[in-house]
Amino acid sequence: MRKSWNPARLKAKAARPDVPIIMITAYGDADTKRNALENGAEALFTKSIDFALLRSEIDTRVERAA
Repeated sequence: MRKSWNPARLKAKAARPDVPIIMITAYGDADTKRNALENGAEALFTKSIDFALLRSEIDTRVERAA
C-alpha cells in the first residue's frame, strides 16, 4: 500500500509560506495530486517530466513571489 502525502512532509510550507512548493512524483493518479495540493503543494509534476513545463511553472511562481 502506497502512503499518501502527509502534512508533516510539507511542514516547510508552514515555516516559509512565501516559498512555493512544487512536487515531483512517480505517481500520476488523481488521489496523489489532490492529496499533495491539499497539503500545501502548489504544483505537482509526474514522471516523465516535461522540463520546459517545469521551468515555466518555476518562472511563474518566482514572478508571483517577487
